Amino acid sequence: MPTAHRIAILGFSEFERATIASTFRLATRAAPRYELVTLLDNADFLVADADHPPSVQLVQVTERMGRAVFVGAQPPPGCVAWMPRPIATPQLMRELDSLAAPGSVQPAAPSPAPLPPPPPAPPPRDLLFAAPARMASTRTARPQAPAPRTPALPRALVVDDSAIAGRFLASRLERWGVEVARASHSGEALALMAQHDYDFVFLDVELGTRSELDGLALCRHVKRQGSGGAALHSVVVMVSAHQAEADRVRGTLAGCDAYLGKPLDEVELHRLMLRHGVRAAPPASPASPPSPPSPAPAG
Repeated sequence: MPTAHRIAILGFSEFERATIASTFRLATRAAPRYELVTLLDNADFLVADADHPPSVQLVQVTERMGRAVFVGAQPPPGCVAWMPRPIATPQLMRELDSLAAPGSVQPAAPSPAPLPPPPPAPPPRDLLFAAPARMASTRTARPQAPAPRTPALPRALVVDDSAIAGRFLASRLERWGVEVARASHSGEALALMAQHDYDFVFLDVELGTRSELDGLALCRHVKRQGSGGAALHSVVVMVSAHQAEADRVRGTLAGCDAYLGKPLDEVELHRLMLRHGVRAAPPASPASPPSPPSPAPAG
């Protein structure tokens, strides 16, 4: 039996995702074969929603434009396979066959320049959390004018069994000046939370077979029991490709404070950070020019 090409779906409504999934389940031809996978890391090819900017951006930053079939109103710049809505399953299979043909996959388009950080927000009236104090002692030249203390950075733990998705979310949080730690399964997450306080905990709902707890169970653990150093004031955010109302209700019942979809919608992340009092990180100050060398002593 020929090896199946693994396909991941990015974006789309629940109905469209079900339509695409049924296309692969019902395909009976011998070659090429396709099977759905849930992790972007494991996918050979992608079927992406061209009308969903977070999906397009995720394909771009992972440099997979040459391995994606886009579906939508307009082909994104740099794509090599595109089809309009409504989804015609025979055309979708033809586009995938074309990408999967030996020697036909084109090199990925270069990653776009990093997005600018979101605009700074006015200071909120009430902060819903307080970042743990991590103040370093400073030496002052003059006792009457002590140097100002550097405010502690908010800290976040990102728990996701997909290394690509975890890195992507971490990179977006770091733009807000957030100090990020990552874990790939519940055991690793619990160990980190036993040692550190986190202001935010971002949990993928489906944590894979290596994880003893899924994201919902881990959320309940954090909210109801804590975990060593993990304080109950942590803002717990569920992150999932499943965004139906029932999925969000399950997250709320587990105790989460917010629910973000996959691929990540940066507008929703922007609102979340502002809502919880996190301001955008200031741009890095240019390095001071080096001092000119001292003249060599005469003689």
